[in-house]
Amino acid sequence: MKRSFILASLTSLLLFLIFPLFSLWPLAFVSLVPLYFSIEILSLRKTFLVAWLSGFFFFCGLLHWIVFNPAVESWVRPLLYLGVMLIAAYLSLFLAVSFALAKWLGGRLNIPFWWVAPFGLVLFDFLRSHGLLGFPWGSLGYSLARWTSAIQMASFTGVYGVTFWIVLMNGLIYRLIKYFIANRPFRLTPPIFLRISFVLLVFAMPPLIGQLMLSPVKKEMSNAPLLNISLIQGNIQQGFRWDQEFREYNWRTYDSLSRQAVKQPVDLLVWPETALPFYLRYEPDYYLRALSLANDLKSSILTGVPDFSYEPNQQRQLYYNSAFLIRPIYGLTSSYAKSHLVPFGERFPYKDKIPFIRNVNFGEGEWTPGADSIIFEMGGINFSCMICFESIFPEIARKQVSKGARFLVNITNDGWFGRSGAARQHAEMAVFRAVEQRRAIARCANSGISMFILPTGEIIKPTPLYKQMIITNAIPLLNNRTFYQKYGDLFVLLILIASIFPLMALLVKSLPFNLPKSFLPRKHRVFGRVNS
Repeated sequence: MKRSFILASLTSLLLFLIFPLFSLWPLAFVSLVPLYFSIEILSLRKTFLVAWLSGFFFFCGLLHWIVFNPAVESWVRPLLYLGVMLIAAYLSLFLAVSFALAKWLGGRLNIPFWWVAPFGLVLFDFLRSHGLLGFPWGSLGYSLARWTSAIQMASFTGVYGVTFWIVLMNGLIYRLIKYFIANRPFRLTPPIFLRISFVLLVFAMPPLIGQLMLSPVKKEMSNAPLLNISLIQGNIQQGFRWDQEFREYNWRTYDSLSRQAVKQPVDLLVWPETALPFYLRYEPDYYLRALSLANDLKSSILTGVPDFSYEPNQQRQLYYNSAFLIRPIYGLTSSYAKSHLVPFGERFPYKDKIPFIRNVNFGEGEWTPGADSIIFEMGGINFSCMICFESIFPEIARKQVSKGARFLVNITNDGWFGRSGAARQHAEMAVFRAVEQRRAIARCANSGISMFILPTGEIIKPTPLYKQMIITNAIPLLNNRTFYQKYGDLFVLLILIASIFPLMALLVKSLPFNLPKSFLPRKHRVFGRVNS
């Protein structure tokens, strides 16, 4: 077991390195190989334990940034370390179950477990990405966000197809290494040549096909209408943003930067999540100043703001993390309240039902989820807004595009987490939304990383962290619908079907041994015993 734990820990380290801060993404294709060697002769129970430990150490490292939140009370901070471990323990369960299931099913079907592993990992990745606690952070496919040609398959399969490919490559490389070890000394015989060629072919196909897919997309982009957008990265210090005394400073920062941005024609100015940390709808002075600014600049303004409404049935106010669109002359034309809140960050699930933590401030907000996605309309051009980590959920972007969005905006504030890997991890996940939907994305963050993402997944003008910046770019407005946009996670459904069939075959095969004799036809009974 000592050898297995060492190898599993090596997988934890490799998985940590393929994501930001380090972004050593080529290691993704060998990151699971040590884990494969560690579990190859283990029982199911030990396989589960080793895979769980490997995932636990990986997620603890990946989510290290959670403890940087400056909003928590000092005595609560040690609890954040416990929180990271609890989240890591939870997420690791999906990894452990997928590998234990791969070992079990592979053994029953008499096929190598590494052939089964890609199916199991994709299914359990999908499961952990949905529901109230859905959190797809660390899905292997996201590690390749910078390899543009390789991720084009996402327009058909979503990020799950890229994850499947990575896990499959790990299995093939593991098997190749095993073959080399069993056939030492190494000689380039025809069987070895064929094995190496097959592995290289599986590795090369997605980027080569992706390169072919890029050509028509780029041609469409060159013929598409353009929209000029400026992203205003105000870099307001976290502690000042909610301070009443700095409200005017906050306003003047965005006012000044916006006036600088329109030295060239700009159709839309985008300010980040809660750029104006007060209730603009109910602040007539600041609302009129925002409208005046839009009129002066002849540009629409999309800004993040808090909002609230009164709920008469519950006799209380409901608070929302919102985005307002302010157009010249028209003023506030539409708003969107964030519908998918960050669990434990913007809302503590079931906190009001747990007495001993009901009144503890863990640094989370008390927002209310808004209604469904809405479409902003600006001079005949439709678009939608994803607030903060809504960009990590493909179903949200898909729904917005299905309603007619020609481009997407992502406003966020990642300034809570210092110079950790959080900002880059978050930003790179949005790349997949652009590829899946073939829509340009304008991403505006308070302290970085702001950037434009083309429908190909290419990142344009990324900003550094903690620097006041203005970036402007003309984005193409595409109107086509991808396979993924039309059919969603059909790839995952096919993976599920492909997994269910062998399970059903095993179940049917075992039925005569498990059912009571009275349930069996007479021909299956021989001298009072079940005839197999």
